[in-house]
Amino acid sequence: MQDKNLILCLFYSDEEKRVFDKIKYYEPLSNERKSMIRTLSLKFLGPLLLAEGLIKEKEWTLNRVESTLTSYKKITESEIIQSFICLNSSKFSDGIRTNLFTIIGSPYTEDINLIYYKLIKYIHPSILQGKIVNESINRNEFNFNNFIDVELTRGINLIEHSLGSARKMYWNEKQNYYCIGIIERIDSEDLKVSNLYTFDSDNPLKDKYRSSIPSYYVMAILPDYYEDRIVEALRLFNKMNIHPSIRLIDLSCKNKKVLYLEEFSINNDEKKSYGMILINNEINSKDSNDLIFYKQKIRLILDKNKNFEETLIEINPNINPFKKWNLNSQISLSKIQSVLDVKN
Repeated sequence: MQDKNLILCLFYSDEEKRVFDKIKYYEPLSNERKSMIRTLSLKFLGPLLLAEGLIKEKEWTLNRVESTLTSYKKITESEIIQSFICLNSSKFSDGIRTNLFTIIGSPYTEDINLIYYKLIKYIHPSILQGKIVNESINRNEFNFNNFIDVELTRGINLIEHSLGSARKMYWNEKQNYYCIGIIERIDSEDLKVSNLYTFDSDNPLKDKYRSSIPSYYVMAILPDYYEDRIVEALRLFNKMNIHPSIRLIDLSCKNKKVLYLEEFSINNDEKKSYGMILINNEINSKDSNDLIFYKQKIRLILDKNKNFEETLIEINPNINPFKKWNLNSQISLSKIQSVLDVKN
């Protein structure tokens, strides 16, 4: 892999929310830019940290954010990257969260599961266990800054060694999920709008599945928020002519799993996307389907081969395709909090 085509950052946020980093990039970075890059980790975790004050379950974690990349203009050789991935490992001890977060911009379509396995099963546990051992042995002489620098160097080298592996199909990608909502996003020079379609506010299913997600409010803000963060990250690394589109957001809380799966199309400089909010606790429901099913349905809508309302009814007849919740103002988002996130 050519260094100029690689963005690789590894961040560790400790119990006191101090952020430590290790960054690999082909050109020198100023201290100011390094400081801005360092804050990206906590920005990417922002909505879920905020959600702790909104929900009872405080252990929702962001596992993965993945985007596709497109270019509307001619790009330089140094701007060529094919995938942009954010992976996070959150571990709790006595109710305190530590995070190990990596940002990867690569010229390849990476085997994300391989990288994520090393992050959560080796690198993060090694940091936590090594800290305990060193504190017990060295006590007051233990220098945490030196320790974490060595651990992050080892970790980022391990991740870099894994890059370039072809993506494989894994068994869990064939699991069935249940759709509880769809987010429509339209972005052009003259218009930027996002809408949520879900159960009616008096539908018992709204309350039934409320605990299966962080909150309707949080799910509503995720696509725009994370796409903006990826834009910010690309600009910090001088990828000026590359534009991201959210492909997948993966969240979990104990045995609960939420996927946000999105597809997009561009027509006459207008970008339109539809994303499904999918949960894993209805795998036996007649309305549950695998990810390929949902991707195909989204593509049919985007390619104008299928009517939006009819297709949404096919996906889940319990979702109202004629009632949309606007997501473009704090007033409308507050209404989602007060109506959808409160039990009837």
